[in-house]
Amino acid sequence: MKILGSILDQLYQSRKESPQIQRDLVLDIARRGFLKQVVSATAFGVALGTCNHFAYATGINGLPDLGDNDRSNLSPYQADLLGKQVILNIYAQGSMVDDYDCLDYLNTLGSQLVSFSPMAGDQFNFYLIKDREINAFALPGGYICAYNGLIYTTLSEAELSSVLSHEIGHVVQHHIFRNISVQNRAQWTSVAGLLAGALLATVSPSAAMAAIQGGQGLAQQNMLSFSRDYEREADRVGQQLMYQAGFDAHAMPEFFQRMQDAYKFNTNDALAFLQTHPVTVERLSEAESRANQMPVKMRQDSIDFLLVREKCRIRQISSEDATKFYLNSIASKRYVSLEAQQYGLSLSYFLTKQLKASITTLNKINNPQYMNHPIVLGLRAKLLIANRENKLADKLYDQAVESYPNHKGLWMGQLEFLMASSGYSKAALRLNDLAQSNASDPDVWDQYAILYSDTKLDNPLRYHYGLGNEFYTLGNYQLALEQYQAAMKAKVKQAGDDNIQDLVSAKIPDALRKLKT
Repeated sequence: MKILGSILDQLYQSRKESPQIQRDLVLDIARRGFLKQVVSATAFGVALGTCNHFAYATGINGLPDLGDNDRSNLSPYQADLLGKQVILNIYAQGSMVDDYDCLDYLNTLGSQLVSFSPMAGDQFNFYLIKDREINAFALPGGYICAYNGLIYTTLSEAELSSVLSHEIGHVVQHHIFRNISVQNRAQWTSVAGLLAGALLATVSPSAAMAAIQGGQGLAQQNMLSFSRDYEREADRVGQQLMYQAGFDAHAMPEFFQRMQDAYKFNTNDALAFLQTHPVTVERLSEAESRANQMPVKMRQDSIDFLLVREKCRIRQISSEDATKFYLNSIASKRYVSLEAQQYGLSLSYFLTKQLKASITTLNKINNPQYMNHPIVLGLRAKLLIANRENKLADKLYDQAVESYPNHKGLWMGQLEFLMASSGYSKAALRLNDLAQSNASDPDVWDQYAILYSDTKLDNPLRYHYGLGNEFYTLGNYQLALEQYQAAMKAKVKQAGDDNIQDLVSAKIPDALRKLKT
């Protein structure tokens, strides 16, 4: 780890690289550190559980599952570390969507569903993967990933909720732990193959299947019935959650049926979902039976869902094709929400650098609920910036952030704008507030480190403090410790640095305790 510390110091001292390049290099080192941790843990049978569940979650039924309820083999800390490892690997592969509007929505909806579960007090995190497939999966530690194709395909918010609640059901029923407790008693000849399969699955389920099949053979055939039991159990729990959250329980069997119908007509849209979530006649019948016992709920789709779905549509079919789609749907009046279509058209124009058309289209939205929505305000601010109206953009961001202080897309948008326009003093004030209200968010500390890097405010103490906190929130306590130690060696440069030193001093023993856990 001394070598890593030396590399970090060299990166900071180097004036040849931009702060963003420095950050990317350092985070790459951090991710490699995570990978080494998992490989080492595999030797002790811990990471095997990650492979087991990840293979299960992506439909790779190559591991045995006897339905054991023993969860003593994996601590919550280990579960969080393993889940976070896979998330970092997905980020490292460039497969994760960094769209704060979409992530805000997914986490808000997911948290609403989780709040009705027995794990209401636990931390869940929801992510969006760029892939066009219709799919979702759960990881240890309450990390749940939805695919862009899933949101794009769902006809209603209730359908999306049915899939997310199903994945929450896997976590609530401790399927991950039950797999791991069984795996610890099994003997396998290809641990490396399982690990490779788990990592490959973040890119290609079919490639993961090929990687795992080499060492499993007969075991896969023996596991299909158990995986179906888990799917049915997750359906039962998930359907109850979505109903308690106010969604129509019929949306689950309706979505299942639609996926089956799509597959029957030889479309590939539903293939990934059916491969990883096999829908049997029995499973569909049970979901329909449960739904019929619950009164129908006619909940209207939220504006958040309607706008986020259009962002996913553009990501799914390209900005150019989306422009044609919106022009046609608006002209033919084939839409659920005109305002959502107008937003999508404006966004597609913006992404294809047709600023005048984008502004004109956005100005056609006259419904106050849409006009003042944070996602629409965020696009309007970006249009002002693109049109070189920076003062108006900054004013709009101030008003929007005041109205929606918890909307990450807005305050991240303003921070990026301030960084790009040399508004460092205002960015520092905003980050000081965010450091108090959003201290567990690595993106806050990422921006903090960039602000105090050598090409901006050039404060080594605060730079290392910010980077250390970013590593800490990502769970890499060794690199966090090295950054804190580097911060303690830095000189005081500005008012308030003494307080930062005190904060760093308090973080060092905390990081050491985490390393010993």
